[in-house]
Amino acid sequence: MAFYREAAGLAAEPAELAHCLRHVGDLARETGDAETARAALDEAERLYRGEVDDRLGLANTVRLRALLDDDKARWRDARALYMIAAGDGWDLADALAECDRHLG
Repeated sequence: MAFYREAAGLAAEPAELAHCLRHVGDLARETGDAETARAALDEAERLYRGEVDDRLGLANTVRLRALLDDDKARWRDARALYMIAAGDGWDLADALAECDRHLG
């Protein structure tokens, strides 16, 4: 996590920052630091929705928030975002199946 935090501090572009923050959020979530995870993922999501055109990055960020909060609305949002990203040529069958498991 220290390397991603350092990289986030050095990020010159919003896309780099969003990517690093998404990984900080994921690692914090995995270690049980929900507060740090939520803050990093919220900022990453804000960047992806406002400044960074990366549909898959946004979908992955929303998925991590859904995992963190066990939030069905976020799972629905993640699923919709994965469907959009799939239109870019990504094979997201596993991601969609995960969303469906959490929504079912």
